[in-house]
This record gives sequence, C-alpha cells and structure tokens, in this order.
Amino acid sequence: MKNYMIKSTVIIALVLAFFAAFATITYADGNIYKKGERSNEIAEIQNALKELKLFDEEATGYFGQVTEEAVKKFQKLKNLTADGVVGPSTLQALLGKSSITATSRAVVERKKVNVPYTIKEGDTIWDIADDFNVTRDSILKYNKLSEDTVLKIGKKIIIPNVIRDVVKIIPVEKVEVKESTPAVDPVADNKEVITTDLPDNICIVKEGDTLSSIAEDYGVTVKALAELNDIAEDAALKIEQELKIPEETKAAPKVDSDSKAEDAELKGEYLGWFDKVQYIFEKNDVAVVTDVKTGKTFKVKRLYGRNHADVEPLTKEDAATMKSIYGSWSWDRRAVIVTIDGKNIAGSMNGMPHGGEQIKDNNFKGHFCIHFKGSKTHSGNRVDATHQAAVKMAAGIK
Repeated sequence: MKNYMIKSTVIIALVLAFFAAFATITYADGNIYKKGERSNEIAEIQNALKELKLFDEEATGYFGQVTEEAVKKFQKLKNLTADGVVGPSTLQALLGKSSITATSRAVVERKKVNVPYTIKEGDTIWDIADDFNVTRDSILKYNKLSEDTVLKIGKKIIIPNVIRDVVKIIPVEKVEVKESTPAVDPVADNKEVITTDLPDNICIVKEGDTLSSIAEDYGVTVKALAELNDIAEDAALKIEQELKIPEETKAAPKVDSDSKAEDAELKGEYLGWFDKVQYIFEKNDVAVVTDVKTGKTFKVKRLYGRNHADVEPLTKEDAATMKSIYGSWSWDRRAVIVTIDGKNIAGSMNGMPHGGEQIKDNNFKGHFCIHFKGSKTHSGNRVDATHQAAVKMAAGIK
C-alpha cells in the first residue's frame, strides 16, 4: 500500500508539472520576450532598463546576452524569478503594464558615439582600433597619446566615433520590424550576420570589420574594394552596410598545393593558436619563417593581432626574400614553418601588405598575417579553411 501511494504521488506530481509547464508556454507565447528575439517592444524594455542604470548600451531592439543580464539584475531587485526572461510579471514591474501593445515604434539611427574602454593585458592600439572599426590615429589623438605610449593595464580610455545603432522609441502606432536578416546583437554577441539569397559578390559589414580585413577575407586589394564601392580607403564602415566585391576576385584565395611538408625534413608542430602559439609567439617577438615549398627563410616581428599573428618583415632584405617567394604580392596562402626559441610550428601566411605598420624602413607598406591551427580571421571572426589547409600541409598532415 505504501509503495502504491508513493508511485501515485510521483505520477500526480509529474502530471501537474507537465501541465504547469504547458500552461506556462501557452501563456507566454504572446507576452514573453527572451534572448535571441528582436522587436520594437524589446527596444522599449532596453530603454526602461537603461533609465534604471541596469543597461549601459544603446537600445538595439535585439535581446542579447547584455539585455538578459540586465533583466536578471532587475528581477533580483524586485524579488522576481531571475531567469532573464521578460514575461507579464517582469513587464508589470518594469513598465507598469503586463503586456506591450501597439503603442510605440522603434526608429533606428546610425550614430557615432564615444565608447569607454579599459586596457587589458596584451592590448595594443592597433588591436583596439581593429576591434572597434576606428583608426589608430583617432584613438591616439582623442586620448592625447603617442605611438610610444605604454598602455597600462586597467587604464581607461575613450574610443571615439564608434558606429552604433541607436534606437529611439516613439509613442505612435506599432510598425513591424523587418526580418530580412537574423537578429544580431553587435555589442553582446558579436555574431556573424548571415543573410539569405545574398549574391556572391555582396558582403554585409559586421561590427569590427574594416576594409582591410574584408579585403583579406575575399582576396582583394583595399583600393579595388574602395573604388568599386565609391568610398575612401580609410572610410568608416557601417554595421550591416552592403559592400560589392570585385567580380574577378570572388574566388577564395588559393593554397599552393605543392607546399607539402610530409616528405620534407623540416615539419612544423601542429599547435593551436589560442591555447599555445599566441603564448609562444608573443607580441614583439622575432621569428624565422620558412616557406615549405621553396625552403627560403626570412625574419618577421609580431606586432599585434588577437585572432592570429599580424607580422611585418624585420628588414628590407626580409621583405625582398618574401616577395621573391610570391613573385608579386598576393592573398594566396602558403604553408610555412615559424621557428621561435628552437620550436618549429606549422603555419600559413598570405603575401599581401595591408593595414597598419610599425616598422617604417622595411619596404613593406603594412603588415601580413600568419595563421595557425584554429586561428581566425579579422573579418567575420571565423576559421579560414584555406589557411587551415596550408597549416596542415606545413605539419605534414594529409
């Protein structure tokens, strides 16, 4: 009898839990706002949280990680269930109403805003400028810094003229939000914008993109990209701006198929960038690069780069050797061995000067990139398949 009652109690509890869950889902369908959604109403929620100083970013209308954390803080203050989901109870406490009807619309304006930033270990002005899609000189000038200034960890600076979507709430009849692209929270999620039915020769600008980083991904020159889109080579890009890619360069950069190290005496260790290589090949380190196919070597200095190593030839002679390997500057990937402190590491380089430079007398106008296992590109923050193929070649992996 006792066992029967226990079983009955368990069954009843499970049934009640099921119906409670079902009821919650049904109840929330039209009155709940949660992570991953975009709407005018969410922008209104963000502005309300901002007035309470719980949300420090501009209202975007997208419910991302930052919004979720702000909602949880508010729910804790009001002794509500801190699940980060805005339902009727949270709406009532936040806005004085249990649902948001067609009383407002969100107007999105692109503005340049100044963003506070705290220096972290390993930061350089180049890295910070690349992250925020602004110029290095603008950061230096605004903060009254020089190129030789040592960035102290914990120091607060201002990143000027960062392009942000600013959402204003206007109390008029609701306007439907366009859903031409998946919702993206540029501040919190920094996700790649993926569009449907997008032509091959169109790129959508994401936060952090620069003309040079996009040029690198598509294997084009900054000049060609700027001319085709009728913009200056140092133009500030807008998030979700459409850029045309030159037709003759739509194909991905190539990997030299003969650059295999499987039968060569010198092979590189297949080490991951994020967990190992970035700590071996640190900023300001000098390394020897060996081109697997030709066996030619030259020295480089790592100066910046978070997702991979941004390097420059150390001297004029090193730049000349690098150019002799390529013949003419190219985005094509080549399998290389990077030697530092006696350790040989498998890598992949491209051969196109681009972006900023720090070494002024090496006959190389810009820097170039060396990728390693698992490293990512600037543009799109993604793993580049052609670079990874070359890295495997350098490690002798088929």
